[in-house]
Amino acid sequence: MMDTGTARAALATAARIVVKVGSNLVATPEGAFNRALLAGVVGEIAGLVGDGREVLLVTSGAVRIGLAKMGLLGGPKPDLSVRQAAAAVGQVELMTCYNALFAERGCLVGQLLLTGDDITDRARYLHIRNTLLPLLRRHQVVPVINENDSVSVEGVQIGENDRLAALIAGKVQCDLLISLCDVEGFYTGDPTRDPDARLISEVEVITPALEKMAGGSSSGVGRGGMRAKLTAAKIATRMGAHAVMAPGRHPGIIGRVLAGEAVGTLFTARTAARPGARKQWLGFAAAARGLLTVDAGAARALVERGSSLLPVGVRGVEGDFRAGDVVAVADAQGKEIARGLVNYSADEMRRIAGQHTGQIEQILGYHPYDEAVHRDNLIVL
Repeated sequence: MMDTGTARAALATAARIVVKVGSNLVATPEGAFNRALLAGVVGEIAGLVGDGREVLLVTSGAVRIGLAKMGLLGGPKPDLSVRQAAAAVGQVELMTCYNALFAERGCLVGQLLLTGDDITDRARYLHIRNTLLPLLRRHQVVPVINENDSVSVEGVQIGENDRLAALIAGKVQCDLLISLCDVEGFYTGDPTRDPDARLISEVEVITPALEKMAGGSSSGVGRGGMRAKLTAAKIATRMGAHAVMAPGRHPGIIGRVLAGEAVGTLFTARTAARPGARKQWLGFAAAARGLLTVDAGAARALVERGSSLLPVGVRGVEGDFRAGDVVAVADAQGKEIARGLVNYSADEMRRIAGQHTGQIEQILGYHPYDEAVHRDNLIVL
């Protein structure tokens, strides 16, 4: 176990960093680009790039800025079509302002707009890395990344930029994800409602109890909130990066995080061994087509021993999937513990669930695999 001081000190060596800035920081309440605040953030990022570090910026704000420019901010909660239109308008303003701020500091920026399909599709997911790494390594360009809300539709949205930032951090093997938000960090409760809520300085393991403390977004425009930020931290730390939820309105906050100051909430990386790109995609990017519920013995074998999942340990099958699809694996309490590529279709799995390997051929008439999900095609979450 790493003590707080040691864990914080380790942040100083972060060579590749994702900085995520939320809507409430990017845009003023009136929907204007918050130049006063973001000039400081951009200045810090430019300084890091000048020192030889690689920094990616994940930004929200296009929808809010667009709504303001269209005269719709403050009205009824926007539906999907209005959000799409506002994003198209706001993204132009957003990049214009970022480009100007970075140019003032001698930094070149590039824009990357992503949809859910870019994340869930295996080939597109790989191409993201192929685009970003040359920008960072060879050209010292700061990628400015956002979800392409103007073409995203329900069902294939990434969901929120907190998750996008975590996926990017894993995809390009970042050392640190800094999520700048409009609160001091992660609290035991909502500090605006609970006078006894306290700031948590460091989290080593994100437990179910901690997840219950998180809430959703209170904004009618943003889609994040504490729950989204906690999920992002869980993804980032599982993929080998530290994550810090920090107060974005504090001057010099990025430098203070890197200096090891006890600001915000630090979520320490779970393991020094990063999952490979394929398993990262399986666990956090791909869309699960079904769910296998397993018994306690199978759950222990998966989590503690890294075993394959055999049909005998499967107690429930949900969804309509084919052999080779991604499925989620949950324990008897319904907690998702793993994801992987299933060797059998949903109909086949329902027929062989709970059965020993030697009975598969008798039941199906064929026996291509012993495992429901082989450990080489599975990641424990």
